[in-house]
Amino acid sequence: MAKVLLYLDENLASSIALRYVDYLSSFLELNTFILHVVYSDGKKLTRSNMDEQASIEKMLRDGEATISRLLKTEKVKFGFSGPPKIRIGNRENEILRELREGNYDLFIEGHLPISKTENLTEVVSSELYEKCPCSILYVKNLSVSRTIGILIGDGTEPDAIAHTLGKLLKDSEMDIDLIYYNFKDVDNLEFLDSTQSEPSIETGEQIFTRHGLKISNIHNVLGTPEAMSDFLMNYAFVASSFSPRMPLIYETLAQTQASVLLCKK
Repeated sequence: MAKVLLYLDENLASSIALRYVDYLSSFLELNTFILHVVYSDGKKLTRSNMDEQASIEKMLRDGEATISRLLKTEKVKFGFSGPPKIRIGNRENEILRELREGNYDLFIEGHLPISKTENLTEVVSSELYEKCPCSILYVKNLSVSRTIGILIGDGTEPDAIAHTLGKLLKDSEMDIDLIYYNFKDVDNLEFLDSTQSEPSIETGEQIFTRHGLKISNIHNVLGTPEAMSDFLMNYAFVASSFSPRMPLIYETLAQTQASVLLCKK
């Protein structure tokens, strides 16, 4: 069972992420904890003549109320492991602290759909994502698909993806498509058959098989990031490897409306 930290705020992105995890929990065994951070710059702790302890307690209550409202609004069915964790401080610092201390397998948070590569660059190059000790699933949309796409291309690391999915999908009945992508400036995607495929495709499939992952379909695709992003949009999520170097394949990940799992080993 994968240990998961789900970060929530009272906003649309978190609402989508909450419902998305509720859906995934129907197919995956997730040990899910909720975290919410109440921001404080240190100056608010003495406002209105409150002493510091009373002010801290009020901020914690406000944080608990925020998450309580969200959970009641979304009416999720799956259960959480204990009460929501409420922290006070800098959002990224508190998330990283919890991830390190809790030894999580996966961090999940919501994002409104990212449609530009520079926006994805900002997210992935953040201190939170670079220093995150585990894989990251950022949720763009609520998908009801039961198929996961694994996106492989230049700059990706199949071992990292297989390591993450091996934990996450253990005993799951979700289907897995393995997608090899290469850029080609054409109007429509081109799909190569097995006789045109490179030897590395067989090697890639063997990597995932060693981690207990059964591949349902293999696609070898040529095309532009724009066309490829449309092809990926119907997957439950698209898994690829985390890379602060921003390989070309990130243009596709940035433009797809599917949620993206960035895998770390």
